Amino acid sequence: MAEYAEYVANKIDRQNLFKIPLRKAIVLFSVLFFIVIALGSSFAYYFVMRRVLSENSMKELKQTMNTKRTIISAQLEKEILLTKIFASSTPAKHYFLDPSNEHCKREYFIMLNEHKEFFQNKMISWISLKDSNYYVNEQFMEKYSPSNPKHSWFFETLKYENPPLIKVDFDYLTRQIYDLYINYPVYYENKAIGTVGSRYSLTEFMNELDLPENVYLFGKDGVVIGAANEKIAKEKKTIMELFGPMGEEVYESALSLGKDSSEILYFGKNHYSISSVGSVNLYLVSKNEVNIKTIIHEKASIVFFALLLLMALAFVVFNMFISYILKPVDKNMQSYIESSLLDELTKIPNKRFFNMRIEDEWNRATRGQYPLSFLMLDLDKFKKYNDTYGHLEGDILLRESAQIFSKCLNRTSDFVARFGGEEFCIVLVNTKIEGARKIAEDIRISMEKAGKITVSIGIVCETPKIGSNCNDFIESADQKLYEAKNTGRNRVVG
Repeated sequence: MAEYAEYVANKIDRQNLFKIPLRKAIVLFSVLFFIVIALGSSFAYYFVMRRVLSENSMKELKQTMNTKRTIISAQLEKEILLTKIFASSTPAKHYFLDPSNEHCKREYFIMLNEHKEFFQNKMISWISLKDSNYYVNEQFMEKYSPSNPKHSWFFETLKYENPPLIKVDFDYLTRQIYDLYINYPVYYENKAIGTVGSRYSLTEFMNELDLPENVYLFGKDGVVIGAANEKIAKEKKTIMELFGPMGEEVYESALSLGKDSSEILYFGKNHYSISSVGSVNLYLVSKNEVNIKTIIHEKASIVFFALLLLMALAFVVFNMFISYILKPVDKNMQSYIESSLLDELTKIPNKRFFNMRIEDEWNRATRGQYPLSFLMLDLDKFKKYNDTYGHLEGDILLRESAQIFSKCLNRTSDFVARFGGEEFCIVLVNTKIEGARKIAEDIRISMEKAGKITVSIGIVCETPKIGSNCNDFIESADQKLYEAKNTGRNRVVG
């Protein structure tokens, strides 16, 4: 109950601006405000000092690297999307299942020509697992075999769990140049039956990038495949050869980067900015000169860091003060909510608690798609008992019955509530009908053994669907209870 009362307090206190409780929003806002100020002032100070102490602007370098990476990523994403759409089409699947079928072939080639104009180089290749024939556009090139090392990429694509497979390779069959290949499996009934690929000329790729003199594009093997100086790429120079002793560390740092991420490495007065390009194993690296140690040793840096420390201390004191002010308010709110959700007589949750909680559990079960069981309970002939023994004994019986119901529940997620008068209800989270029946029967037997009065129980169990009505769910349990009482009482129906 206390945990749910805190949840209700948070819900009541929820603000439209922050979507979190106000007491937390104030603290969070102050922390974010400090972070923004600290980061903003730090970057501003860093850039200003760097311009003074370095010939090359770090800001200009960052913008250049991001622009180049954006160009590469945008082109790749376009080609990937087109390849995926083409591989997922119905004509492609039909053709790959039966390449010799003229009708399927004709429909496939019609679609091929319609899609070809959207690809960068208008070159589409494919291989069907059915015949292992490799085609570029509509021209047969060669037959693929698992024993040929040059064909391993095809069988790798079929097994690849995170398509597409993107690689840079030499086209030894047609154009005799390095191309960027994007290969996507064609699936039928969750099985790969072939691959469709598009290619992008690496030469054109480099020309579009227009790389600065100090920026290089290299692959997973460390070989430079793009640079302003074409001689470097033609001679297949490696990053290790270009950067000397630091080349190995630059190379290893690049391989450890995640998708579309970047890192800056500092070595003395030189720094290296490294960026990964999308999901393909390509990397951009730039070598520049900067003297970061000089910036740190400047007297102005001592003053700047002292101001940041003083600002951080002020924000800590402010947050401690806010927490101290709001703590009793929060405690009083939770105490008030907890008392308003308890039934005064039986000391178990009341109907208000039930109405709030059942809605929450219904929504959770809808999202999680698990069963929700609901029991409606009614003390048999309670009015007669009340009239015979008096209202005081009737109140004692209600309290004892509530205790019996609660003891039969073993999980904290399940709860019993007083529905009204001598009616009670129980919500069983993630419980199938069999489990609900067992608990209901335990309750019925326990009440029978107590010897004062019996209980009738109606049960419903449902896995809620989107758009289903919680009130209909409750009404169904009420009907089951009505059936239990009309068929002899002291029984479980549902």
